[in-house]
Amino acid sequence: MNRKQRRAALKQSPSGGGHRARLAGVSAARLFVEAESLQRQNKLEESARVYKRLLLLKPDHARANNNLGAVLHAQGKLREASTYFAHSLSLMPQLLEQTGGVNATLLAVLPAFGEAMRRAAMAWPTRLTIEQLLGSAGLPAIYDDPMLLCLMQSVPPRNINFERVMTSLRLSLLDSASAGETVSPSALAFSCALATQCFINEYISATTADEDGKAERLKAALVDDLKSGAMIAPLSVAAVAMYQPLYSLPDAQALLDRTWPPAVDEVVTQQLREPLQELQLRASIPQLTPIDDEISQRVRQQYDENPYPRWVKAAGNVEPVAIDKYLRNKFPTAAFTPLGKNEAVDILVAGCGTSLGARVAEGYQGARVLAVDLSLSSLCYAKRKTPASLADRIEYAQSDILKLGAIGRTFDMIDCQGVLHHMRDPFEGWRILLSLLRPGGIMHLGFYSEIARHDVADARAYIAQHGYVPTPADIRRVRHDLFKTPMASVSRFNDFFSMSECRDLLFHVQEKRLTIPAIKAFIDEQGLKFIGFDLKDDAAKAFRAMFADAGWSMSDLAKWDIVERKYPDTFMSMYMFWVQKR
Repeated sequence: MNRKQRRAALKQSPSGGGHRARLAGVSAARLFVEAESLQRQNKLEESARVYKRLLLLKPDHARANNNLGAVLHAQGKLREASTYFAHSLSLMPQLLEQTGGVNATLLAVLPAFGEAMRRAAMAWPTRLTIEQLLGSAGLPAIYDDPMLLCLMQSVPPRNINFERVMTSLRLSLLDSASAGETVSPSALAFSCALATQCFINEYISATTADEDGKAERLKAALVDDLKSGAMIAPLSVAAVAMYQPLYSLPDAQALLDRTWPPAVDEVVTQQLREPLQELQLRASIPQLTPIDDEISQRVRQQYDENPYPRWVKAAGNVEPVAIDKYLRNKFPTAAFTPLGKNEAVDILVAGCGTSLGARVAEGYQGARVLAVDLSLSSLCYAKRKTPASLADRIEYAQSDILKLGAIGRTFDMIDCQGVLHHMRDPFEGWRILLSLLRPGGIMHLGFYSEIARHDVADARAYIAQHGYVPTPADIRRVRHDLFKTPMASVSRFNDFFSMSECRDLLFHVQEKRLTIPAIKAFIDEQGLKFIGFDLKDDAAKAFRAMFADAGWSMSDLAKWDIVERKYPDTFMSMYMFWVQKR
């Protein structure tokens, strides 16, 4: 057959589409290599041309979108670069966790926002007007930038000056809504994105008494108009949603009886329809064990009030990998015994919160997950957000780890990150989990470091001394007050930037911080095999610089204790590590 005949046959063949997709994949891979090579040679025009050809074949190629954004930025094509960067983030939301790089990229493609951050920082705590922040260009200077909108609708700000810009813009838009001003569709869309940001960070930003009064008056007017059936300006709904969730309004369901512009309707979905879905899910989640321990009850109450974290977008472009392969790639020199299972791997996620169950199920081949948590609110959030493709592989249940020994099940792997240190005795919880782990099973754990969280401990002492309590008003107030003290360094933690996370960071009802020697003693006592830490590159480099010449293994915990004492921020997030039951 000639080329035309083969093409026609492919179109008629049931597998023709798959064959074309495979051809496109091969071609896209070749084009990506070519485009990257041109980019490294600084042949920007040619590189951009090849990346765009690739994206015609595979529009959802995340790395190509990101690299093309970098090429366009280097060419000074900032708006176009922002579009591709935003698309790469939407394809791989896990990139948003790389906070510093993402914020730096935003400032590179939107210098007007960088200048607004500088001005907001200089003026704080005075709130600047839109004109004072953005100059004569006003809100149009930033309101339709793709990357900024992507960040606002995806994650808390993770940067105090970003937050202060949003806080000032919120007040200006509240004033516009209170004055009954009409705004352009783009300005309304930006206002709705800001309402989404406020909901994501759970209204963490500081307010003034005058501002609170304005927001309450606008809310009262909105409630009256909903009751009377009067016309409502869409900006009013967005502005109210910047200060409190729409589900908290009296007769909030009346919002569902109205027709709104698409941007406003998305806010109504996020702040009303989806929370209603979570309430409906409560009856569908079984309780495996009683929760009668006093500390467990207090921790459950905290997370029922503040489900944590309030994630928005699931990771994308994730290729599941066998656990054995994952560990071998991550720890090429570690001595561990492979599970030898690529299918039907039973995994317990102990303390899944709102997201870990889905992340584990998505990441490992053959994963069948039991995801348990104390908090029913967290479990409902997790179940609602679980992608349909994963739903049949995750079983959600309410349970206390202290009682899990009674469920009569065992697992190939147990994942327990940031949970056991919220118990009276973290090692008691660890022992119970080990009793559920099959011989040769793998465990992934995370504990707070006593050394790395020294400033958190100091901030907690300051909070106790000055009588702050874990209410939204006091959490906002202490965040402001800490910036007047040496404990301002706690703002380096991402948890500082949303209400539930900040409560977890500074006001947790129960927290035990551990040390490497204590962890090592327990591992030795239980006869566990330490596989290795989850590390950032700079931590691994620090270890090699101190010990590699002497031939010490990176699984030597005693040596890691020396590294941490020299570099106290090594485990700033947590001690995240893997062990194996012999």
